[in-house]
Amino acid sequence: MYYTTSLENVAFGVPYNRGYRKLRILSGYASSAFLYHILNTYPDIELELIIGMSKKDGIKRWDHERYIQTMNENPRIQISYHTTHPAIHAKFYHWYDDDLLNNSVTFVGSANFSWGGFRDQNELLVEANHPNVPEVFAAPNPISCNDPRIDEYINFYTVQIQRRNRTLQGVRQTNQQTQETETSINLENLEYVDLPLLLNNDTAIHEKSGLNWGQRDGREPNQAYIPVPTPFNRENPNFFPLLEQDFAMLTDDGQQLICVMAQANRKAIHTSESNSIMGRYFRERIGVPLGARVDVQDVIGYGRTSVRVYKIDNETYFMDYGVENTENEE
Repeated sequence: MYYTTSLENVAFGVPYNRGYRKLRILSGYASSAFLYHILNTYPDIELELIIGMSKKDGIKRWDHERYIQTMNENPRIQISYHTTHPAIHAKFYHWYDDDLLNNSVTFVGSANFSWGGFRDQNELLVEANHPNVPEVFAAPNPISCNDPRIDEYINFYTVQIQRRNRTLQGVRQTNQQTQETETSINLENLEYVDLPLLLNNDTAIHEKSGLNWGQRDGREPNQAYIPVPTPFNRENPNFFPLLEQDFAMLTDDGQQLICVMAQANRKAIHTSESNSIMGRYFRERIGVPLGARVDVQDVIGYGRTSVRVYKIDNETYFMDYGVENTENEE
């Protein structure tokens, strides 16, 4: 049977609910935001992921760092990159368990292991159970993402900012190995939104929400979120992801936050694992002690009262909260 809708439930939910826990994946491309979602949704999964196009097209640095972190935190997760030519563009999902009567189920098709493959694009999967599964996984020449020799085999790309004349002029995607610019992302061509951190023309701050969401009895005091005006989501319904769908938020100071849209009308950007991560990030950036209340003057004194969020793609965003640097001005 061919499947063209509800692919996540078909390829992950149904096998998991039938008792399968071990999953081997060969996918041309992948994303760390989708990996985080799968591990959070199916917490007992044992997953081996091989990314087949890594040698040809490289790996995004923020995804790579998240893969390493995931492996370090969870010994049941193995992530590897294919290291030779030709590249492997196949998409292959193989569940197995020797304790189950029908001990494997396999899906092949067009869906990469990413939000693009399982949410944003029209893709297809078909159940295809054949005995030569070992041949499929014998084809790649993988290297673990945390292997110390990884830079000898794989090119990595990272987003860097360029600030000129006191304004952020652009974001570029740079090959870390060669320091040659591979792909330029012109911010002028990207959608963005400015999200205020203060209220009433920067004269007030949220007392028990926003950056001070944790300043209530019974809450971890660092908890925070970025408020998103409801009118913006109403007028731009496709800018941010749907509720509770994880995405990567890169920042101008080189951090990566795994975030999710939350609350009624998607009025808040949370950090998925814990809202304290968001609160610690802003407190450290602004210069407020951890656990302390953020005041209006703290934000004004930092030099910027809003964040600008650029949409790179449907699962990757870039947040600029940098302040003007006048040291090198003529």
